[in-house]
Amino acid sequence: MSSIETVDNISSADSLRSAGHYIISSFSTNGSGTGAVFMVIINPVGAASVDVTTKGSGYATNDTITIPNSELGGYGGAPLTFDVNEIS
Repeated sequence: MSSIETVDNISSADSLRSAGHYIISSFSTNGSGTGAVFMVIINPVGAASVDVTTKGSGYATNDTITIPNSELGGYGGAPLTFDVNEIS
């Protein structure tokens, strides 16, 4: 089925990111998976936590997900990247 269960290797904090809670369905991946949705929480210093809210399909372990800063408030921060850790 190859649905995302967990992620890891979340990119470093960026103080230019806007603190908040974001539901993300628009992102790029270096794999062929589709349909995943993530809850991204950016804290006041720009560090992110990522929860998988919709697991999608077609993902592989170590696929890299890239969320452009425009999806995270768009105030000049770096894109957020993380890797697929576990699939089911």
